[in-house]
Amino acid sequence: MLKNYLKIAFRNLIKQKVYALINVLGLAFGLACVILISLYISDEWSYDKFHKDAADIYRLEWHSDNSQTRTPHPMALAMKRDFPQVLEATSLTPLWGAGLTKRVFSIKNPEKDLVYDERDILGVDSTFFKVFDFKLIKGNKADVLRNVGGVLLSQSYAQKYFGDEDPIGKQLSIDDDKTLVMVEGVFEDVPSNSHFHFHILISYVTLKALEPGNKFYTWDDFGHFNYLKLKPGADAHELDEQLLVWFSKQVKLPDEDVARISKTNMHFQLTPLTDIHLKSHIRWELEPNGNVEYVYIMTTAAFLILLIASVNFMNISTAQSTERSKEIGVRKALGAYKSQVSLQFLGESLLTAAIAVIIAGLLAEVALPLFNYITGKQLETNYLHAPVYLFSMIGIGALVGLLAGLYPAVFLSSINTMVSLKGIEKIKPKGVGLRNVLVVLQFLISMVLISGSFIINDQLYFLENKDLGYDKNRILNIPLKNADLDNRFLALKTELEAVSGVQSVSGVSNVPGLQFNQHNIYPVGSPKNSINISELYTDESVISTMGLTLLDGRGFSRDILTDRDNALIINEKAANELGLSDPVGKEVMWEQVTGEAPKRHTIIGVVKDFNYQSLHETVKPLVFKYAEHYNYMLVKISNDDYQATLNDMAQVWSQFIDRFNFEYTVLSDDLSYQYQSEEQTAKIFSGFSIIAVFIACCGLFGLASLSFKRRMKEVGVRKVLGASVFSVLSLLLKDFSRLIIIAILIAAPFAWYLADNWLHNFTYKVEVNPLIFVLSGIALIIISWITLSYLTLKAAKANPVDVLKDE
Repeated sequence: MLKNYLKIAFRNLIKQKVYALINVLGLAFGLACVILISLYISDEWSYDKFHKDAADIYRLEWHSDNSQTRTPHPMALAMKRDFPQVLEATSLTPLWGAGLTKRVFSIKNPEKDLVYDERDILGVDSTFFKVFDFKLIKGNKADVLRNVGGVLLSQSYAQKYFGDEDPIGKQLSIDDDKTLVMVEGVFEDVPSNSHFHFHILISYVTLKALEPGNKFYTWDDFGHFNYLKLKPGADAHELDEQLLVWFSKQVKLPDEDVARISKTNMHFQLTPLTDIHLKSHIRWELEPNGNVEYVYIMTTAAFLILLIASVNFMNISTAQSTERSKEIGVRKALGAYKSQVSLQFLGESLLTAAIAVIIAGLLAEVALPLFNYITGKQLETNYLHAPVYLFSMIGIGALVGLLAGLYPAVFLSSINTMVSLKGIEKIKPKGVGLRNVLVVLQFLISMVLISGSFIINDQLYFLENKDLGYDKNRILNIPLKNADLDNRFLALKTELEAVSGVQSVSGVSNVPGLQFNQHNIYPVGSPKNSINISELYTDESVISTMGLTLLDGRGFSRDILTDRDNALIINEKAANELGLSDPVGKEVMWEQVTGEAPKRHTIIGVVKDFNYQSLHETVKPLVFKYAEHYNYMLVKISNDDYQATLNDMAQVWSQFIDRFNFEYTVLSDDLSYQYQSEEQTAKIFSGFSIIAVFIACCGLFGLASLSFKRRMKEVGVRKVLGASVFSVLSLLLKDFSRLIIIAILIAAPFAWYLADNWLHNFTYKVEVNPLIFVLSGIALIIISWITLSYLTLKAAKANPVDVLKDE
């Protein structure tokens, strides 16, 4: 009997090719989207969970009006000493240059004469591997970070520098052939789902030996990333509440200062390791994090697409099944039981769903490389190692198949045999109202997704094109990798300015879009007006190179010696927060170095506010200080002969620096990187919105085909009575158009509400334009009409004689 059921099911699928194809592809595309989005969501939630005791690991942070991830270096190990809840502790930091920007090192294998520029270097405590479970392939975890001059390499870097040779005991030179380090261990490459990455580890033992007496490693400097592993079951919040008083004793803070701070929102906080990637967005994150809101958006999109695909499948399955009333009558007349007819419909529905699940898996595999390119991930659909996806898809397919087969199994199998044999026209239609509701639901979801895509892309366009207060499009950002350039920077600058196409050159410690170091500043005699201010060390050309607007005073001058010692330029925001209505000539006390007494400086100029950080934030106070040590060179160029200018600049560079490669980025590209999460979300959301509309239109085509088939005799009668083609078209389109318009009207306010909530993530944002919903609605109606155009024209032009000849 089962064989017979399968044979009939396959015959029906072949007989109804169009409906079967629509049904299978609609559900397959929906399930494929769900697979891809599920992979993305699963990866986002998996960050840092590969550590054995991830649930017990926390990052120590300082929270205030300007919260940051960094705390003093000795704090972690001191907490292990003083708090029994702390099982292990470690401290780490990237190796910084001026302005706390990651340094670039030239690392060489002297034996093979291989030289590479490297940035991914971390300084770490000897307890690093006691907190984190990064896999050490060669070396002893207990010893590798305890020796002066020892380093650890990632597996890929060991291969890069030494090939198949054993790297243990081999030497590398850093920046020159005099500074040597020895490889003491090799670790597996850091997994992609870690909130920080590195390829070289160097111990604090070595760093402190190279920089004896550096206050960077004392309680005075909030400059390190401290992590704690608590004992299982320890209460992190209880520990948080004790930290401020404990810390004040370590640094001998006066009681009145402790009392004052305790009345504010300033405090230390332990943030769970597994929350950092999605839920932490404070100053000095080691890498750009994800955003839990976008994970929720993707989850919602996956659910909505699956809902559309499932509704589409059930709608067409139930509508199509009513066309088989005569078949049911014949089967029952030949002795088939009601249960057998029910089982037949359920089996066919499950078979169709099973085919859709198989095709969905294949579609996901084909689309995965493109999806990885868009998301920047390395996702895999390994169903054997992650059976949850396989079983989930089978479960969803089975559920949808059962629900779709339930209506014909229950309703049609119960119809009287004589009525069934008379045909569908004699059967009172049931379920039409429900199908109409489901059509409205499909297009409501489509409307939300389309308008949401428009709004996300509109906001991205705004972010990329907003006037930031400086010229970002024609400025190259060149990392100055060698500290030796400090003494030759002016000569390099002069040579570059002589290159055809170069308009201006400036040295800076930091560039817009990256992080800025911050210290306190206040007007002389008014320490209560102290503010936290971002710092930019630069030369005299920065205003002209960046195209900044000088509102008052003057810029720096190389010829005025006092500019090098105590002159400052500030932005409008700094002047306002310092309470200086006429700031030029005023003196301020500025804490340039943590732990040292503030120094007196004079304000010589005020620049117009410009967005030097992400548009998620308001403009913050900024101070410019004249300096001769820089991390980057900003070069403004013309667009006349871009490539020739770059080639000439590279030649000049090689004359000054032969060991470091010439690299550059365009400042506008650097700034766009700040909105990488938004760009990825926009691309994913837009792509899946198109697929959702496609699935909805497939369902509309299938339903309309069945509906028009039922109304062909009505169309024939109307044409005999003189109805025009246009009036017939209007008649056929009217009902479906009405359903789509209802969906649009319901969806618009809902989509508006969701978009408005999302835009609250941005300080600078577009206003939700009602025209977006009008255009989205019109687009949806036009798409639906195009979908129905073939069917309506075919029905409207049908010959009445052919339609009515059976009457």
